[in-house]
Amino acid sequence: MKKEILDIQNLSQAKKELSQIKAEEISVDIMAPKAVFRVVKLYDVHPAAANIVKQEMLAAGGEAAVARGCVNMSVDSSDVIIMGTLKQYRRLLSKLKMQKSYFGISEIVKELEEVIREMSK
Repeated sequence: MKKEILDIQNLSQAKKELSQIKAEEISVDIMAPKAVFRVVKLYDVHPAAANIVKQEMLAAGGEAAVARGCVNMSVDSSDVIIMGTLKQYRRLLSKLKMQKSYFGISEIVKELEEVIREMSK
């Protein structure tokens, strides 16, 4: 037995790797979005929006880091580091689209849609 660490950059690469090991075809479509992982940093996010992103990403099974002062709104803005799979980003985006008129979330939606497009190639 030997090992290899895969650096899967997008959905098509994930599908290719899964297909090469002869995974069940239907399973490839289910698993591939879970194989593409990205860490995204957003800058100068309103603390309420940062809290929403964190809560929704946690609910999707991913992770998000925000400034300590976001929870009590003691900061004017926060950078946000979001960590997750393509599947988790898709869930996050669908939740954010429902709230996009608040606290600059529409701009976050635009940025994350671009990230998802890149991951989905």
